[in-house]
Amino acid sequence: MDSEELSSLCSSLALEEEEEILTPDLEAGLQAQGERSIDRSLVGCVLSTCPIARDAFVHMIKGVWKTKERFEVETIGSNKFVFHFLSTTDRRRVFAGGPWCYQNKLLVLEEPTGVGDYSKMSFSKAPFWVQLHNIPVFCMSKTVGSILGNMVGLVQEVECNQDELCLGTFIRVRVIVDISKPLKQILKVRLGTDKELVTILLRYEHLPELCFLCGLLGHPLRKKGTGSRDPKTCG
Repeated sequence: MDSEELSSLCSSLALEEEEEILTPDLEAGLQAQGERSIDRSLVGCVLSTCPIARDAFVHMIKGVWKTKERFEVETIGSNKFVFHFLSTTDRRRVFAGGPWCYQNKLLVLEEPTGVGDYSKMSFSKAPFWVQLHNIPVFCMSKTVGSILGNMVGLVQEVECNQDELCLGTFIRVRVIVDISKPLKQILKVRLGTDKELVTILLRYEHLPELCFLCGLLGHPLRKKGTGSRDPKTCG
């Protein structure tokens, strides 16, 4: 590199260092419009290793959601979409009504926040109704359901009567689950004054495609393989 090229490089580096970070003064109306757009949007990702057919997906999801007002679907990446709702009521109902699936593949929804930077969304959490089986009769309560449910994920609701008792043969809880990790199939807990070890069986309702080897959602359905529980080597 000769002296002239070196001088040019140093000059460009100096200019880069002097560049300012600008904060545009957006008009209040434009900012409010952007905030309304975020408030009426959901971002979704279909968990699949293969690209899905957009038109078929949009046709299916509009039929399943049955919103009172129309909504638009924008593609922002491979199997990733933004759903623009006219009605905030429709948006809330859709977000609270999951889990949603397309061709037995989970559609993970997230609410955009801040400036709505889609690239920072992880799509790692999803709601499920989970049945807790094999629970002793004296533990069939909302309190126990909340404690056990929080071992699975973040509890949103425990199905119980007005006396906070859970009737039937299992406790039903709605939980936000971290789907970036293998789904838990059992819980081993000690209950009662004698601390008896009890194995609680978990049954996820409307569970979509799941890899039986590593326990992750979104993997191709596998029943045979190396036997590894490691998601990187389960095939």
